[in-house]
Amino acid sequence: MTTPAKRILVGSLIAAVLVLGALAIRGRSSGEPANAAALPAAPSRRPLALAPAAATRNPVKVAAAERTRLAGDIQVVGTVAFHEDHFAVVGPLVAGRISRVLVGVGDKVRRGQVIAEIEASEVGQARAELVSAKARFAAADANLKRETDLAEKKISSSREQELAHAQWVTEQAGVRAAVMRLRAIGLSPADVEEAEKHDLGGRAQMRAPLSGTVIERKVTLGQAVERATDAFKIADTSHVWVSLDLYEKDLARVRVGQEVEMRTDALPGEMFRGRVAFIVPVIDQATRTAKVRLEFPNPKDELHAGQLVTARIVADPKLAIGEVLAIPRSAIEQVEGKTVVFVKAGESFERRNVLVGTSGGERIEIRKGLAPGELVAVDGAFLLKSELLR
Repeated sequence: MTTPAKRILVGSLIAAVLVLGALAIRGRSSGEPANAAALPAAPSRRPLALAPAAATRNPVKVAAAERTRLAGDIQVVGTVAFHEDHFAVVGPLVAGRISRVLVGVGDKVRRGQVIAEIEASEVGQARAELVSAKARFAAADANLKRETDLAEKKISSSREQELAHAQWVTEQAGVRAAVMRLRAIGLSPADVEEAEKHDLGGRAQMRAPLSGTVIERKVTLGQAVERATDAFKIADTSHVWVSLDLYEKDLARVRVGQEVEMRTDALPGEMFRGRVAFIVPVIDQATRTAKVRLEFPNPKDELHAGQLVTARIVADPKLAIGEVLAIPRSAIEQVEGKTVVFVKAGESFERRNVLVGTSGGERIEIRKGLAPGELVAVDGAFLLKSELLR
């Protein structure tokens, strides 16, 4: 064989070897993963069980995954506000000068407590008018008694008695008008009675209309004020409102009286329970939302006006529209960023990753990871989680 022929033969053999090697490598790569670590790790299937002593003290309770109808809770952000039925703006009802200030911001006050005093000429004039009206009435009353006595003795005519009675009625009305004027400018019944006995000048008192906390004070000693100046703001913070903006599409699932659970970042771990108090029947044209007002008790003053909160309007079962696979909410746990449940497997449990959906009341939808009838841990799931993470 000549040298050129040998060269051609050797070249062909080398090419054939390269092609076969490439085919072998491709076949191996298609049959097994190139990087097994890149695949998602399967959840642990090792059986989990509590120690006998722990299981005796805290037995694990289970519940079956069942198909049921859920209406779906509504999660929405809201803002805390003062309860307007427990909030008051206090100010003078006449123009004058602040002569005494008895409370400051943060002070607790009782209903009827004097919080400030004002000197006003109008008050002095009204008191003088009351004293004058009382005197005129006393004279009219004495004249009526005298004319009545004379008429009974046939000494005076009935006409004189009628005129005396008319004057008595007129002067009585004058007294009532003077009293009503004093009440209208802020005097209490006790103040009015005191004004009849002593010369108190033009002093009037401002009183707290409700029990609560002074949250704002806008007047100082000696300040001249006009009628209806906002001098103090008082709030009873034992009850608060929460205002929500609810989308139009969710309104059909909300009713007055519906239960609400609320949380705030300022108090992690705390949950507040309240009710839907009012749904404003107006849709905002710009945001397509309606205002929903919630009421919450606040006996410890933990909630503050202006605070941001997250509210969960608990679904009303009567408004359920679809049937889904659901389990009790207490069965859900978070492990390494995954939503998991612990499924009963013989005498032990195994971890199962799940995909959750709509929540409704105390139950939550399971979209993937469970089959109907499977038993999951509901009481004691946290203990199994601790066992898993050991």
